[in-house]
Amino acid sequence: MKALIFIFLITISSCNETKNTQSKFDLPESDFVILPFNKDWYWIFKNVKSTELTQYELIEIEKILNIAVQENNERQRKYLQKHNQEYPKNTWTETGFELELKDKKRQYVPVINEKGEKEIWINFFCNDWESDDWKKDLMIVHDGGNCYFNIKVNLTNKTYSELRINGYA
Repeated sequence: MKALIFIFLITISSCNETKNTQSKFDLPESDFVILPFNKDWYWIFKNVKSTELTQYELIEIEKILNIAVQENNERQRKYLQKHNQEYPKNTWTETGFELELKDKKRQYVPVINEKGEKEIWINFFCNDWESDDWKKDLMIVHDGGNCYFNIKVNLTNKTYSELRINGYA
């Protein structure tokens, strides 16, 4: 009987584990690069020092990115619903600004800002143009819609800002 209770307790405790807890950053190395900050990228950050990222920090960044994408997509869903109500003869199936993290290449630029906080600018894009140039240089694309976007993550404060999604030509 004690063995049965013991097995039951183990089963219950294992079911209570948080399913969203990520213990490993599982993006393939072929899909991301961590670039050291270059002073020529003054338009991204001012008065910062380049820094590194750890495996744990990549996991924490991913959690913040998931929240940013979820919040953006909820705003887009509401906008889509409003548009379709106002223009029933011209309904859309999407706004074109919904985001996905899956199948995107990423460039991480980590820095320490003036306040001593760790911030990361992350550049997302769908296509690497069959070249490894993106592993050395920032990929700056005009237009292209939600295939291209970038965001700043403040890892110290666990916040994000400056989510920018490219427009359409």
